[in-house]
Amino acid sequence: MIDWIGATLAVYGPWLVGGMAMMETALLLGLILPAEPTIIVATAFALEGHFSFGSVVVAAVVGAAVGDSVGFFVGRWGGRRVLRGKGRLARSARRHQDRASVLFDRHPIFAVTLARAIPFVRTLMPPVAGSTALGYRRFLVFDLLGVTAWAVVALGIAYTGTRGWQLGLASVGFEGALLVGTAFLVSLVLLKRFLLRMVGPSGQLSLGLTGNIASGKSTVAAIWAEAGIPVLDSDELARDVVRPGTPGLEAVVSEFGRGILRQDGSLDRAALSDLIFSDDESRHRLEGILHPRIWVLRDRWMRKHAASQSSLTVCEVPLLFEAGLEGDFDVSVFVDGSEETRFARLKDERGLAEEHARRIMAAQMDPSDKRMRASYVLQNDDGLQELEEEALDLLARVRREAVPRKDPAPGRLRIDMHMHTRTSFDCLSDPKLVLAAARARGVQRIAITDHDRLDGALALAAEFPDSIIPGEEVKTAEGVDVIGLYLEEVIPRGTPAREVCRRIREQGGLVYLPHPYARGKGASGRYAEELAPLLDIVEVFNGRLHPGNLNEPAEALAARWSKARGAGSDAHTVGEVAGAYVEVEEHANEPKALLAALEGARIRGTTTPWSVHLASTWAKIHKRLPGGSGELR
Repeated sequence: MIDWIGATLAVYGPWLVGGMAMMETALLLGLILPAEPTIIVATAFALEGHFSFGSVVVAAVVGAAVGDSVGFFVGRWGGRRVLRGKGRLARSARRHQDRASVLFDRHPIFAVTLARAIPFVRTLMPPVAGSTALGYRRFLVFDLLGVTAWAVVALGIAYTGTRGWQLGLASVGFEGALLVGTAFLVSLVLLKRFLLRMVGPSGQLSLGLTGNIASGKSTVAAIWAEAGIPVLDSDELARDVVRPGTPGLEAVVSEFGRGILRQDGSLDRAALSDLIFSDDESRHRLEGILHPRIWVLRDRWMRKHAASQSSLTVCEVPLLFEAGLEGDFDVSVFVDGSEETRFARLKDERGLAEEHARRIMAAQMDPSDKRMRASYVLQNDDGLQELEEEALDLLARVRREAVPRKDPAPGRLRIDMHMHTRTSFDCLSDPKLVLAAARARGVQRIAITDHDRLDGALALAAEFPDSIIPGEEVKTAEGVDVIGLYLEEVIPRGTPAREVCRRIREQGGLVYLPHPYARGKGASGRYAEELAPLLDIVEVFNGRLHPGNLNEPAEALAARWSKARGAGSDAHTVGEVAGAYVEVEEHANEPKALLAALEGARIRGTTTPWSVHLASTWAKIHKRLPGGSGELR
């Protein structure tokens, strides 16, 4: 591609620069090839005297402005059809559409200008702006500001890089110039990542999608997935938890017998369906086995996407209201269809016998109850084209109207179970600021677990008894960390791990194993199995654990030993507080009540950047300096 650009530029010069800048937005070409490569090569040709540098600047500005205007009117006169296409451009557009929409929603006018600095987003901003009520004249004014700034900066960078390469070759040779050039390119990549994070959503909206059988909820999920929205199919998770060799399948077989298995050892879903839809008690027993395991996988999926650039995630949950899970999501959408329509689909499209179809439909919650409980309802009694139109319209409406829930659902409580204050040797955070930050972020209770100290946690718990769990993170003789929750007396550093667990129990506290598979402080899991029988809670998500996938074996450990699941930010700065937490039923702030509440815990959180460890390092250094004290925010 670069060779073609170079050969063509030698003939057509700035005209190609203007053409590429125009096609970047007018034809969505920027989703495959941004204009920058053309600008870089054109700059090199200008420096060699083939044409003037000024003509390249003018061509880039005019071409980009024309292309943006075309993109604006494409959005105004039917841009949705472009995004619905099946080709490569349409698929790429859907992946980046959400980012452009988020930026426009956050800064409706200045987004037109700001988008020019962000690859891919600038390609979709004109059609996004055109699909709104924004007038073309206002769009053009702010677009010209962005286009001019982009052209000057892009060409300035290209000029500096090209001229620097020439001077480098002349002064330090090829190797030296290559080293400097590599550093320059790395800096550009880091800048791009920073700009992309700028348009990440300030708060991600979670949506629970549900509907009775044959209502079309899976079709709606597929339409939204095609539009670039991360969508999770809970039915797929239900299949995952009963695959051959899984504890879930073993539990189902133990409950219902081997008659529900095929000859190859896999689950015979038809035989199981016949059994549970003819017996409510059997269905409830099956749900009791599968739902907790599905929740674990769904929690993991939601945590994975919490740090993504998408402003919205969708979980398709068939039994959303039956299982009382609507509180797990910010909003819910119920896809409905008339009883006659759904019955016809079961018979004609799925080939079910009339009696079996009626029995399945009768076993489900009354659609009228679900309509009342849902945030939005999508009626599906027509064809696929109509459903697609209505599903995309509803998606746009949800994006406009719905906001992420700051606080938990009524009757629920969020707890960050692991964090530090300035009492720890590697933290400078004021305890009251930590508590205030947690409350501001929707977390009502926190566990203060300073390293080998308890005095700070006890003092804060005395002042705020319902908000603080006093704890200590003990560095054991083996070098692993063990946390005691609800402690009254400090346990000395260097106490053997088994002895630490015994002393926690003697005080009536709970034994909490943090980051069991962390390198160093968790000994990479070497003591996890040995300590497991002595535990009450396993920390299955730690916001400071790097890499974040080291949290996953902890979930398996908790399941293997039937231990409660916990989560904490492990915050060492105020900014990290409430970055990870459990959401549970409201309960008294006491050990037995917490342990009971954790049986239905939802684990939420995101992994912090590696840079947070610099704060801990600074805290250690600062406290060793003469008169070292203070706090780090």
